[in-house]
Amino acid sequence: MGVKLKDLASSKEINVRELSRKTIAIDAFNWIYQFLTTIRLADGSYLTDKTGEITSHLNGLFYRTMNLIINNVTPVFVFDGPAPMFKKATNIERARAKEEARKLAEEAETEEERIMYMKRTVTINDRIISSSKELLSLMGVKTIQAPAEGEAQAAYMNLKGDAYGVASQDYDALLFGAKRLIRNLNITNKRKLPGKGISTEVSPQLIDSNALYQSLGISREQLILIALFVGTDYNKGVKGIGPKKAFAIVKKDKKESILKSYDFGCEYDINDVFNYFMNPNVTDTDKTPPSTIDKDKLVEFLCDVHSFSKDRIGSYIEKIKKESSLLRYD
Repeated sequence: MGVKLKDLASSKEINVRELSRKTIAIDAFNWIYQFLTTIRLADGSYLTDKTGEITSHLNGLFYRTMNLIINNVTPVFVFDGPAPMFKKATNIERARAKEEARKLAEEAETEEERIMYMKRTVTINDRIISSSKELLSLMGVKTIQAPAEGEAQAAYMNLKGDAYGVASQDYDALLFGAKRLIRNLNITNKRKLPGKGISTEVSPQLIDSNALYQSLGISREQLILIALFVGTDYNKGVKGIGPKKAFAIVKKDKKESILKSYDFGCEYDINDVFNYFMNPNVTDTDKTPPSTIDKDKLVEFLCDVHSFSKDRIGSYIEKIKKESSLLRYD
């Protein structure tokens, strides 16, 4: 998912403590997708509660978010709204790929192959979204419903000064104008590699867009052009042109000439796609602070409804109550 700009987007390793007292706009779908992919049982199946409802995402959201809060980082989760029309082809292709992965999982000759293909079938449905929002609300964490793309809304919040940066594994937030992109925002410094069953050591990475533009000698508009060459959620890209070749082209040619001269693999006018990155569908958000955490209702939701360990959740909440200065309790 997202545009592939790793070869160009240099980053700085940071410690999560450097984000203390800062508000971070989190791409909710990006995180939930990670949790659904990586938090699994040994046989590759999801964590579930006593009724069979999936809880992998709730596990990830609770522990990672609480660990941010204990480090005095204020998370705000931004949820996707309806996808723009440009994303229709991508969503169709993703649905096709998931169905193919389901068939391959059924036909797999080894357990390792079956688990690998199962993890490619992840779908974020309405139930997962609603339960995620309910959990975050009980935790006292603010959520924002974007009118369209969550990353675009998060980037807009960053631009306006409502958030210090955007937390996402994807680079798209930079195209939407984010000033700071934070990747690998995981307190444990470990991240599971999808499909490989192993973890790797990682640290949070900060990409400062102004520093990026200065080091490359390009503008945000030129970065968008590079992304269009490589391929985004809205177009397939230009065959045979990767980030480095695209970089060379945008350094010497003008935008108007570039957009007219190449087939960017898009069923819509590529100028409209470019303009959407520059002016996405976003909305102003209210300034209300995070709400209070209701320990009793939170424990009831996680433990009584979704089969989490009452002792573990209760003791964890008490621990962060003592150590974090951000949470307020009813």
